[in-house]
Amino acid sequence: MELGTIKQRIFMWSGWLSIVTGLISFAVLNIFLFWGYNLPITNNVSFWFLITVILGIVSTINKNSRSLGLWGLGLGLYLGLFVAVMFIIGWTIHPFP
Repeated sequence: MELGTIKQRIFMWSGWLSIVTGLISFAVLNIFLFWGYNLPITNNVSFWFLITVILGIVSTINKNSRSLGLWGLGLGLYLGLFVAVMFIIGWTIHPFP
């Protein structure tokens, strides 16, 4: 195999992985919120958020996988925004646990 096709596949796989990790993180977040469990934001969601954003940034380097990377970045940034808004709303309702 040529080096160009290997690089292309790496970028495409990182784009797909960023989308999959973004969707998995949303699924985990929704399961925790739906079932009423306390969400360990610092452990689970932050890890998936960072992996999604890093893989999305890596896949936006290549022109052919840029759309996948932008989808992954969009999912990751929306997840971060959602967690931040939920924290702010929760803090305004009950500031001291």
